[in-house]
Parts: sequence; structure tokens; C-alpha cells
Amino acid sequence: MHRIEISLKNHVPDARGLGLVEDIADLGIKSVSAAKVTDIYYLDAKLTAKQLEMICRELLADPVTQDYSFDSLQTKTKKANAHVIEVAYKAGVIDPVEETVMIGLRDLGIKGVKAVKTAKLYDLEAN
Repeated sequence: MHRIEISLKNHVPDARGLGLVEDIADLGIKSVSAAKVTDIYYLDAKLTAKQLEMICRELLADPVTQDYSFDSLQTKTKKANAHVIEVAYKAGVIDPVEETVMIGLRDLGIKGVKAVKTAKLYDLEAN
């Protein structure tokens, strides 16, 4: 199983994160001051680092606005008010992105991927 993280470059505004902060405030929770959203892809396959690099570069990430990493649990500096939440689809629920990624993998000539699952990682700054 491989884990790929796609996040916005530091200089690019995170519209999804800003929208999330507003949505949380609409619920009456005013303590969240910032949010960053990262897309997570889990690939059930035996792939080389070269294949993973190609998948990230050619299929999943926009090199102008996004950074990527794979197969690393990045150690993030833990601030006192930082909270990380990862949300994925429940088992049995259809993931609309899965089939699109599988088609892209086939187009790249990548074989042997049994399944693709996606998740969102929310990095919140809040009291």
C-alpha cells in the first residue's frame, strides 16, 4: 500500500481551507483560525519509486501550484493549537475519484494497481 499526499505550495492561497474555516464558523465554532487541506491517495499495489514519481508528477499533482510526497509520514511541527484530521469514505461507499485515477493509471501504462482510495487531510489551527 502506498500513500501519496498532494498539497498546495506555500505561496498558493488555500481556497478550500479558507472555505472550511468559514463553514466551521457558520456552525458557531469560532476558535478555528486557519485550515489547510491535503489530498491523500492510497494505492494498493507494488510500485517502484520511479513509478510513484511519475504518477505524482503526470497524474495527481499540478507542478505549478502543488507539491507531492509519497510513502513518507512527514513529521510536521506540532504547534500547541494544531489539530490534524483525516477523513475517508466508509467501506462500501463508492469513491467518485477512484475510477478516474484508475483510468489515468492505465493511460500511463501503470499495471497492477488493485484499488485506489482517497482521503482529505485537514490541518486546523484552533484553540
